[in-house]
Amino acid sequence: MAVVAAFAVAAALGATWLGGALADDTTQTTPDAHVLTVAAKAGRHVRIDGPRGAIHVWIPPGYRPETGATILYIHGYYDDADTAYIGHRLPEQFAMSALDAMFIMPEAPFGQGKPINYPSLSELLRLVEDKTGVLRGMALTAAVGHSGAYRTINAWLDEPLLDQVVLIDGMYGNEEIMEAWLRASPQHRLITVGEDTLQWNEQFARDMPETFVVDRVPPTYDTWPAEARSARIVYVRAQYYHMPLVTDGIVLPAVLRLLPVELLGDAPWTQPLGALPPYPDAAIDAPPDAGVDGP
Repeated sequence: MAVVAAFAVAAALGATWLGGALADDTTQTTPDAHVLTVAAKAGRHVRIDGPRGAIHVWIPPGYRPETGATILYIHGYYDDADTAYIGHRLPEQFAMSALDAMFIMPEAPFGQGKPINYPSLSELLRLVEDKTGVLRGMALTAAVGHSGAYRTINAWLDEPLLDQVVLIDGMYGNEEIMEAWLRASPQHRLITVGEDTLQWNEQFARDMPETFVVDRVPPTYDTWPAEARSARIVYVRAQYYHMPLVTDGIVLPAVLRLLPVELLGDAPWTQPLGALPPYPDAAIDAPPDAGVDGP
């Protein structure tokens, strides 16, 4: 009931919901429609026209703020929030993870030297709650970043809201910063994946000998070592190239599953890793100017 009420507030605020299981037939698809496309459209998508760039929010059916998590996904360089959300098929990958979580993807720097769009995590979360009328997940707050996203995550490390960090090829000489963050609280947890960033990840693992190392990305959820789900520091040596780590529907949903977040129902989350719909099928065909006006 709380989530239903929150969606009602969102309507009152004038939020634009894109996709979602509505009362009419807007989400009805043909019998051969791809299961993950259907799952992504069954979620609720809001594009907020924020003060420093777009913010995409995707909320799966069954999300409960009181038990769910808040997961922030930050794209890397040479992308923007709109192109990454659609082109990397992020709603399908979020759906594949099966997590009971509000997924938030804010705009991030396009390249080196560009300013960080949303340097304050707490302000970003307040903006999302205000514009959607939906409470963030209270169980856990995690930042997941690809490549150059490390700069935004570094800016958030002094915020008490941040519990866990996932760096997907995002360890670029920032080992000391991450080590200091881990030592600041026993509640802090890091999962790092290395391909282009092997040299920095290897150095980090040597500096932090308690790191649990996974030698390659396992092919299925159930073949991950149990320690990867419980260790406070996890390092995965990836056999996939830099961009497929976040575009191919294998690594991203798998590492999301390593977060201690409740799972939703059985289907379509049983889809095998990498089972994304073929290009150019996009889960949410949102026009570039659709969304909620920012302040």
